[in-house]
Amino acid sequence: MTGERSWATLPNAITLLRLLLVVPIVVLLVEGEQPVLTVVLLVIFGASDWIDGTLARLLGQVSSFGKLFDPLADRVGVVAIVLAMIVAGLLPAWTAIAIPGVELVLLVVYAVARPARVPEASLLGKARTAVMMTGIAAVGFGILPGLGWLGDIGRWITAVGVVMHVVVGVDYFRLMVAGPRRPRPRP
Repeated sequence: MTGERSWATLPNAITLLRLLLVVPIVVLLVEGEQPVLTVVLLVIFGASDWIDGTLARLLGQVSSFGKLFDPLADRVGVVAIVLAMIVAGLLPAWTAIAIPGVELVLLVVYAVARPARVPEASLLGKARTAVMMTGIAAVGFGILPGLGWLGDIGRWITAVGVVMHVVVGVDYFRLMVAGPRRPRPRP
């Protein structure tokens, strides 16, 4: 199956599962009462990002739906999980400015500049996502008894991911502003 024939594929189902996992992960992080379940869901969230894309390519099921919702699930999930980790005292507050701030700027630029297409994920963008997912998972593991040191490492990894997030955001900004535009609708 290629491209546009169907959105009902295994990779797209995994992407939707990742998006649906955000709510219980956020609730569990804020409540802080079930650390093992929290970590399991964080690992599933992070791993599903790699699994859905790999399966889509292997099964020939790359779709427009997946191209849109995979990065959307990543961004919504990472922003929500990072904010929940800040509320829970697991990450520093400055990450709440950097991560959603970049996403907000890109959303405004997209609306104003009206690029002909959304820039495709760059290699650095994919690396950023992997670093962020790894950092977030390590912070999650740090809530387990005896693994606080792993949370400390996770905070450093997440900080590197945040810097990468800003760099990737600047690159996407440049591509959207410099690229071809969609025509404005006439009233």
